[in-house]
Amino acid sequence: MSSEPVWETVIRLAASDVLNLNDRNHWSKAASKRRTIRQLAEQTARFSRAPRLERARLVVEIAFPDRRRRDPHNWMGTVKPIVDGLVDAGVLPDDDAKHLLGPDLRRHPAVAGKRMGSPIYEFHLALYDRGGTA
Repeated sequence: MSSEPVWETVIRLAASDVLNLNDRNHWSKAASKRRTIRQLAEQTARFSRAPRLERARLVVEIAFPDRRRRDPHNWMGTVKPIVDGLVDAGVLPDDDAKHLLGPDLRRHPAVAGKRMGSPIYEFHLALYDRGGTA
């Protein structure tokens, strides 16, 4: 079990596409965003050749578009479909406690800023191999 991540990537999303647990979106709008995030995470894992692991720890550092005070755990609504996309890509057999430790959400020290004039969020994923079964 290495202390270095076996795979890292960054998923960038427009502020209008992230899901915050404090949002009060209509279920259909939130479902559409979850589906899009999940597909993006799956494609990212496949195209970057993420390893297939039996058990892993996931750390997600979120770079916000500004330096305002934030609670990273409120973005679990975005991170859950990311994790589901990793499972869809075959990175892990499942996202249950037997196969996944975390995700551990933290604030990234950098500011994501804007792209084409719109604020963005960056989800920096670091996956650590935790070997066989729990």
